[in-house]
Amino acid sequence: MILVTYDGGLNWQAQKSGTDKALFSVDFRDSTEGYAVGEKGTILRTESGGKTWETVKTNFPNTFLRVDFADDKNGWIVGYGGTILRSSDKGRTWIKQDSGTKENIYGLFMTKKYGWAVGSKGLIIQYQK
Repeated sequence: MILVTYDGGLNWQAQKSGTDKALFSVDFRDSTEGYAVGEKGTILRTESGGKTWETVKTNFPNTFLRVDFADDKNGWIVGYGGTILRSSDKGRTWIKQDSGTKENIYGLFMTKKYGWAVGSKGLIIQYQK
């Protein structure tokens, strides 16, 4: 479920997302373009500020826990089993990257030059462009 507010967070309303899967992370690049990720490979994308969401089809069944975009085009997703996905086309398509681990990756922070992912058992992964 996705919740939306139009009054600065005083009131929230449920919004249709097109999925019944649990969602764990959302990232908005501006007032219209955003992404949400969740269980069983769920990736959602909006270009309407969240009024409507489309499912991005992939062949990755793992649960995704975090999504973060470094800029308007380049984004990453992390999740269970060491999953790291990358998009360079505004989240329309995703490719798998080798993380070098099978540990779950829970956190992600990306900039244009650097990125960090953190996970189980003290895992820290650094990305540098």
